[in-house]
Amino acid sequence: MLAKMDLGGIWELHPVAEFSRLWLSEEVPAEGWVQQEIPGQWQELKEFSGYAGKMVYRRNFRFTPEADRIYRLEIGGVFYKYRVYLNNYAIGGQEGYFYPSSYNITPYLREENQILLEVESPGKKGDGATVPVLTGIFTGHPVFPEGFNPGGIWRPVRILSSGPAFIEGWHLRTEELAEDVATLSLKLEVYAARPAEINVHLQLVPHNFDGQSYQQVFPLKLEKGTNQFATRFILHGVRPWQTWDRGQPCLYRTSLTLQALGETWDAQEMLFGIRTFTLQNMIPYLNGQRLLVKGSNYLPPALYLSKVEKDDYQREIDLLRQSHQNMVRCYQHIEKPEFYQAMDEAGILVWQDFPLPGGSTFNNLTNLLQQVEAAYNLLGNHPSVAIWTICNQSGFEALPPERPNVNFYRVVQKLAQRLAEIDPGRPVISVSGQGSFRTAVDTGFNFQYPEEIHRFDQYRRGAKQRRIRFVSWFGRAALGSAEPDEKTRVRSQKQQAETLRFYIDRLRFHKYKPTGGMLFFCFRSLDTGLSWSVVNGEGRPKEGFAMAALCYRPVYVFALLPREKYRTGTLLQAPICFSNDRIDSEQPPVLVKARLTDPRGQLVWKDQWTVQPRPDEETRILGEVSVMLMTKGVYRLNLQWLDQEETVENNYQINVV
Repeated sequence: MLAKMDLGGIWELHPVAEFSRLWLSEEVPAEGWVQQEIPGQWQELKEFSGYAGKMVYRRNFRFTPEADRIYRLEIGGVFYKYRVYLNNYAIGGQEGYFYPSSYNITPYLREENQILLEVESPGKKGDGATVPVLTGIFTGHPVFPEGFNPGGIWRPVRILSSGPAFIEGWHLRTEELAEDVATLSLKLEVYAARPAEINVHLQLVPHNFDGQSYQQVFPLKLEKGTNQFATRFILHGVRPWQTWDRGQPCLYRTSLTLQALGETWDAQEMLFGIRTFTLQNMIPYLNGQRLLVKGSNYLPPALYLSKVEKDDYQREIDLLRQSHQNMVRCYQHIEKPEFYQAMDEAGILVWQDFPLPGGSTFNNLTNLLQQVEAAYNLLGNHPSVAIWTICNQSGFEALPPERPNVNFYRVVQKLAQRLAEIDPGRPVISVSGQGSFRTAVDTGFNFQYPEEIHRFDQYRRGAKQRRIRFVSWFGRAALGSAEPDEKTRVRSQKQQAETLRFYIDRLRFHKYKPTGGMLFFCFRSLDTGLSWSVVNGEGRPKEGFAMAALCYRPVYVFALLPREKYRTGTLLQAPICFSNDRIDSEQPPVLVKARLTDPRGQLVWKDQWTVQPRPDEETRILGEVSVMLMTKGVYRLNLQWLDQEETVENNYQINVV
């Protein structure tokens, strides 16, 4: 777009039982209107703190149209569906909360205008059942308070201006990448008010690094209406996008411009990264190289997404990098566009869930397909977005839905098939957490520390190893700062930390044999009470955060203890393991020291190794601690290593009864 007018600011809201022409007539009630600054969600207002249902929004504005221009009304996002009117003309409508839509309003604009939206965000039915809507985690999930409803205009509303033709949508994709040579494909949709001949200018300029710029010009003959254009081209000397732990997330400031007769009719700009991503038996390959994914499930960072800013995401990113995470899973929801741009710039991959609730019955397949396509149109140009999932059923933090019927799985398969057709550059997983011997999918585990957690070890042997190819859900709930009793809080957080270490140690042991990644649940919660998160709602890390930061280090030394408790006279045998994720061809030797002390503090075993790391190697066993446990109490195993001039320690307690 060449110009825009922001229609944010103060709007008027009125709750209604049903929508009717009354709200468009001169008899519209003068009472009952409440003001709110938009973007916003109605439960932010005390008048509507528990409200769910239907709401009428209106705003008056002045506008002076110019000749030979096309004006579009863009509505950035509404929970959950709406119809929009301009000066009493029905302009259009949409079902789906996360994506923008625009409507040609050129014939309807005046000097004095009124825009009116009929917005509906349903609550529970009279019997307590949840209305089937594609809002994912925002409907009925325990992370949100009872009675929460996200309804409202949560994204900007604005008027876009362009010449006689404008860009309806465009996608740039890396088809092939070999060192610094990339083959890109461009798909473009242009709407024209009349036939015309134009030039499409595509420019890529380095955004966060010094490098070569590129420009491509394509002639295009337009017919009246929507025109489609597709092409492929090769660029030499490119800098690929990498995750932050592998290198630099190189981004190009990419602009697409429509020009005719020396004038610019429309232009759009984005940040684009050149990269490829594939899954082979659930092992990720970024730009053709294997990558061990280490990350977490990411929940909404605030109760009301409308109030989240890019700075809020940056604070999250600082913690993600501090804990050595290279991927987050957008758990059962789609975030704001600012989130994905922040992840692009930070070099953190995103596993994107489609917000389809498991087991719900949806009768409108056309709308579901439309929303799948909208998700791709919204996120398809982001290099950070790496994997799609249609329905995520890998988690254990809430009661599972009723077993979905056969029709539900048929719908999911159709959605996955459509998404794979329009986005061949990303893996699409139909249902997370459910697979067969013939299908490779991610899985979740909920064996709890300390009583049952060692039951996980059965999945480390034989055919069951297919279940640990990519573990996308594991963890434990822990009390936060709201718990007044310090002893109880500390014990709870320690159990969470030990749970995380147990799983991560074993998954790192199986690096690439067969494990390709791990995502614990979850990164951050919305409050300071009991939650599965390692960071509470105030942004304060729990003990589990420090443990995840230790276990996710690129160079990590750990022990696989076969039990939680031992009897006196038992022979302790445990391998000491070395894991290195760095890809540098030349790395300095790592000195590893191991010490085991008995309950009296006396040294009963020690060893040390000088390890020459190999680039992104599979985990190796350095040696084995083998000691007869003769004394009741707590033995302590200390593992210490020097990582780039930083001394790191990993301490285990061995309980003997």
